[in-house]
Amino acid sequence: MRYLNKVVFVNSAHVPYAEVKVDGNVHFIGTQGVGKSTLLRAILFFYNADKMRLGIPKEKKNFDAFYLPFANSYIVYEVMRENGAYTVVVTKSMGRAAFRFVDAPYRKEWFVNERNEVAADWSEIRVRISDSGYNASSLVTGYDMFRDIIFGNNRKPELLQFRKYAIVESAHYQNIPRTIQNVFLNSKLDADFIKDTIIQSMDDNEFVIDLSYYRNQIETFEQEYDDVMLWMKQDKNGVVPVRKQAERVIKGYRTLLYSKKQIEDGRAELNYAEKDARRRFPELDEQIDLLNKEVERYTRLLGEEREKFNRERDKLNQQKGSIDADLQKIKSKRRYYAQERIEEVIAKVSKEPALKYELESLNKVYHELTGTYDDIMGKYRQLEQTLDTEFAKFDNETKNRILYQKEELNMRISVLQKKHYEQTDEIRAVYEEKLKTLSDSKEMLLEEISTLKQRKTKIKYTVHYQCEIEDCSERLNALSTEERNTSVRVERMKLEGDRFRQKSAEEVGKLEKEWEAKIEIVVRHRKQLDTDIESLRHLIENSKGSFCEWLDKNKPGWQENIGKIADEKQILYNRHLSPELVADGGNTFFGVTLNLTEVERDLRSPEQLQAELDAKSSERDADTQQLVQLNEGKEKETEAVRKKYRKQISALSDEMHLLEVQLQQYPVQQKNLQAERASLQRKEDEWKKEQLAEIEIAIGRKEKERQKCNDAEAVLKQEREKRIIQIAEELRKVEKRERTAVDADVQLIEKELANHRLEMKVRKQELLRQQKDELNGKGADTAAIDTYKAKIDTIAAELEYIAKKQPLVWSYEKDKQELFDRELDLRAEKKNNEQHLTDLNEKYVLRKKRLSDQCEDTTNKMRTRCGERDALKKDMDVLENFRKDENFSPPESYTSCELATKKTCGVIVDELKGLIISLKTDTDNFKKSVNLFNSNFTARNTFSFPQALASDADYMDFASNLCEFIDNNKIAEYQNRISERYVNILRRISKETGELTRSESLIHKTIKDINEDFIKRNFAGVIRSIELRPLQSNDKLMLLLLEMKKFNDENAFNMGAVDLFSQDLRADVNLHAVKYLNAFSKLLKDEPSRKNLVVSDSFNLQFRVMENDNDTGWVEKIANVGSDGTDILVKAMVNIMLINVFKEKASRKFGDFKVHCMMDEIGKLHPNNVKGILDFANCRNILLINSSPTTYNVEDYKYTCLLSKDAKSHTRIVPLLTRK
Repeated sequence: MRYLNKVVFVNSAHVPYAEVKVDGNVHFIGTQGVGKSTLLRAILFFYNADKMRLGIPKEKKNFDAFYLPFANSYIVYEVMRENGAYTVVVTKSMGRAAFRFVDAPYRKEWFVNERNEVAADWSEIRVRISDSGYNASSLVTGYDMFRDIIFGNNRKPELLQFRKYAIVESAHYQNIPRTIQNVFLNSKLDADFIKDTIIQSMDDNEFVIDLSYYRNQIETFEQEYDDVMLWMKQDKNGVVPVRKQAERVIKGYRTLLYSKKQIEDGRAELNYAEKDARRRFPELDEQIDLLNKEVERYTRLLGEEREKFNRERDKLNQQKGSIDADLQKIKSKRRYYAQERIEEVIAKVSKEPALKYELESLNKVYHELTGTYDDIMGKYRQLEQTLDTEFAKFDNETKNRILYQKEELNMRISVLQKKHYEQTDEIRAVYEEKLKTLSDSKEMLLEEISTLKQRKTKIKYTVHYQCEIEDCSERLNALSTEERNTSVRVERMKLEGDRFRQKSAEEVGKLEKEWEAKIEIVVRHRKQLDTDIESLRHLIENSKGSFCEWLDKNKPGWQENIGKIADEKQILYNRHLSPELVADGGNTFFGVTLNLTEVERDLRSPEQLQAELDAKSSERDADTQQLVQLNEGKEKETEAVRKKYRKQISALSDEMHLLEVQLQQYPVQQKNLQAERASLQRKEDEWKKEQLAEIEIAIGRKEKERQKCNDAEAVLKQEREKRIIQIAEELRKVEKRERTAVDADVQLIEKELANHRLEMKVRKQELLRQQKDELNGKGADTAAIDTYKAKIDTIAAELEYIAKKQPLVWSYEKDKQELFDRELDLRAEKKNNEQHLTDLNEKYVLRKKRLSDQCEDTTNKMRTRCGERDALKKDMDVLENFRKDENFSPPESYTSCELATKKTCGVIVDELKGLIISLKTDTDNFKKSVNLFNSNFTARNTFSFPQALASDADYMDFASNLCEFIDNNKIAEYQNRISERYVNILRRISKETGELTRSESLIHKTIKDINEDFIKRNFAGVIRSIELRPLQSNDKLMLLLLEMKKFNDENAFNMGAVDLFSQDLRADVNLHAVKYLNAFSKLLKDEPSRKNLVVSDSFNLQFRVMENDNDTGWVEKIANVGSDGTDILVKAMVNIMLINVFKEKASRKFGDFKVHCMMDEIGKLHPNNVKGILDFANCRNILLINSSPTTYNVEDYKYTCLLSKDAKSHTRIVPLLTRK
């Protein structure tokens, strides 16, 4: 029996040194804080090797810092075995706990020397162990690895050396340390945990359904089924969308092939057109040079005529301007003299001689009347003369002032008039230039109108699209011939393709038969190996706890007797024989003595069986590898044959598809050519109509422009006259202002003179009165004297007026002679001048029209040739740009081929651009149709349609393969393949689900035994019942698999012949099968992280605890049951029962062993219950290690230890009582 025998603390957990025996029930007592829980955790660490699940509070030191604080701190476990104890040393390495094993009982001198010093250097301890005749193992740093060693999960190669240290051997031990841990930590009860413990107790090789396998298979099935159904599923209109999309892809593919062929032909035509264009260039240049010289000659003649016309016209215009100026001056002078009343002035001036004579007569009479009184007269005459002298002097000064004012006025008016004439001349010059420009424009418009009329006549008799119409007819005839030849070629290619396919199928079939024969030999050999391997594996699995193992331990040399006659499978490796040694058995065989020296038999030990298994497995792997190689070879050779013919068929198909597209295009092309010819005829009519309409519009526009020029000319003339009148009016206003100002000054001066004259007159009258008085005194006739004196003064005034107006009369007579008398002649000259201008203009227009017509004809010819050359040059530029543009002319598109054509380079380039752009558009649409078709499928689609299409070549290859796929009806092959696949999936699900549920009866029996065991051994009256019950699983995946198993069993005889895509009476079975498989796939997708389906998923477990009047009911988890003591007791009992379930099975296979359960603060239980739980555990070979503040039930414990603290706070462990 194996069990933990002793725990030794060396400088660990405040314990300097202590050895604690644990080979029976142990009770630690002592006050709080002395280290009872510390010791329990150290023992728990041996079982769970999990520092995070020892119940150490977070606020306290961690395990490494508390239990291994120093370099010379150790925890040592001594474990007992049948053949002697071994030691486990827990030491610190790299700051964390690690393990070493020593295959010997613990010795204190390994760690402590004679001076009670503990070694801190492991090398020193290793030397001491070596000196005692033993060796320490390598350092075990992994806690999982330590648990695997202790609990015997040691099938890994690196654990073989530690196999002897196992206290039990089990690959599914994980719930044992968890259960021991739950007892110590008083963890809540969990039905899933209980369920797993029960399952693991039944068989180390628990059956598992690998969901990853089904996830791949179902995903593949669902993918394949959905993919194939896409080719059969119809929409509401009865159309299969995928097939329609496939047809669109194929149509787009064939259209692209045809477009590429058109582009190739277009490039060849472009080469021919370029060659022809380069030939025509020199001819056109020579013709253009000759015509250009003719145009220059006509242009020179026109220029000479224009210069001559301009000279004569300018001369006449100058004369016209002079005449107009004189006539304008006459009009102005007449207006001036009318204002001065020249006729009245002339009449008065004409009376001057008479008035002078009359004045002389009156003076004589006056002197006679006054001659008698000379002395008086002389006196007053002297006085009067003095006054007259003074007045004359004043009068002269006044007249000088007035004369000065008038002279200044005349000077300013002269300046203003000069400025007026200059402005008038300037305005006339400006407007004359504008009028000249308008005149030139009118002449040009007349020329353009004449040219347009000539073009109109020419267009009426021109046929514009004659060459194109004839070319259309020729192409129609050629297209019909080409269509007949292409039809014959397509039929021949179809026959050739069928011949290639037949040869490919024959050669592939022959190769497949040869390779299948080779594969069948290897498959049969591998099946035999599978049988042998299964047999060997069964023997090896049964070697633990078998009769053979028992003989190795209890019957040395058994190979020479029992081994020679016992059957390997039925006897030696049987685990259920319960062998026992019989005292008087000797070497007999059921009481019969046999001489077996002559019997030769090779017995196989487990190691030999393992070696043979490894050899068989290697041989099987070699067969598998050979099968892979054979399949690869088969695939390679068959694919090589297929590839050889596929390449030929593909090339033939591509060419045939291209020709088929061409055949489809011929009717379209013929229709297009016919439409083009009709269109050309319509274009001919429309062109003439448009050209004539454009010319009429242009003529109308030119006439309107000419009328606008005439209107503008009239407006300019009006503006010119208006400006001149405006300037004259401004001069008149300024002159008037000046005259008004001077007249005002003159009036003031004249007023002053009048005042002076009045004063003088008064003084004269005074003198006359005095003279008269004197004369009257002497008898003079003063009345007669006064009368004559008045007449003389009147005539003198009139003579003075005449003298003043005499210059005006002289000026009038001069203007009359120079202007007024010539007015009629000037008007006649004006009319003659205008007539000369009209005659000059008419002659010029006639000469100009004759030269312009000749120049226009030559210019049109040159323009036509230049247009042809420019068109060629433009075509060559377009061609050059086209070839430079790598988007249209990539390097790989170059060809030296030529194809005769009448089209120009520009037309061909435009067509090529259109084709290339259309090709790009068609390619984009083609790609969209491919992508749309491909969007129905995933990257892992059944038909291996590639999803990562990058280049154009990828898309074209895709379409080509799709054509082959459709043409060869490969969808039918996939239908058959998937129908076979789904049957295999359903059958395997049914089989594995049966395997998974096979343990159902055993699980129910185990649960029943646990319930009965509790009833039989219940010691606590307060706990009325602890009961477990299994329930049907509520796992959706498990329930679905059970339904699928039932479906498979019910339809077992129908499954082999079912076609998922058939439409016969099996459709209902098909529907259910697909429904189940799709549901299975959905559940797998809903739980993507779920890898396996295990036995625990096949049922649910509930438990029920009845404590006094408290009933938990059927539950899956319980955190607390009743009071603290009752809670601890119930959970401990359940966990101990679970440990026992595992122990019983493991003990049957490996041998009996003991484990410990630790219960802290056991004082919470009543002494009777303490004794009861001890008995409950001990009868199951489970030892309890408890702790409490005080001791009781001493007789129930093998060891009772007192823990206390010394003065240095070191924990002392003192055994108080030891029972044997």
